[in-house]
Amino acid sequence: MKTLLLDIGNVLMGFDFKRARDRYLPKSPGQTDPIQALEPLRHRFEMGEIGPDHFVSKGMECLDFQGTAQEFQNIWEEIFTPIPSMWNLIHQARHSYRLFLLSNTNEIHRSYLFRCFPAFADFQGGVYSDRAGALKPDPAIFKRAIHELSLVATETLFVDDLPENVRAAASLGFKAVCYKAHKHPEFLELARANGFPLPDTSRLA
Repeated sequence: MKTLLLDIGNVLMGFDFKRARDRYLPKSPGQTDPIQALEPLRHRFEMGEIGPDHFVSKGMECLDFQGTAQEFQNIWEEIFTPIPSMWNLIHQARHSYRLFLLSNTNEIHRSYLFRCFPAFADFQGGVYSDRAGALKPDPAIFKRAIHELSLVATETLFVDDLPENVRAAASLGFKAVCYKAHKHPEFLELARANGFPLPDTSRLA
């Protein structure tokens, strides 16, 4: 059985850090762009160098956040919106393909998504940057996915929204396609051209 290996951000879930920035600002005196200020911590968090408690405590300190740790975490979490066209496809494709995730992410976001969006249960597993200690497009995270998920690269369609990640996957033998939600039909055509005749569920979106 062939495999679909999907990124999360901008493939399954849209995300908008502006939502978080606008909610952090009133509670972060002296900050003009809280998300930019948090970027070094976010990188360490997504690399697995720090855990969620450390990220929250140091993030609050960085912003001089005038609220509780739970408020800080809630703002960090609540930035996601499902992409219906892809979820409709996944709901149908689960019967014909193995489904796995490969994402640059962190424990707070991952736990929130899996808790609040039960459809993630359609996936049989995944490899995540904070656990792998590597971020896409580093080949190390793709090689870990091959090993941990027992993937055959040539029989796996990797889908990501960033061209550099798609190129990295292709260099390791994956069938790899760049995804843009507003170009879903084009994605289906590219998938089929690579030997993955995915169901056209765009009319259901």
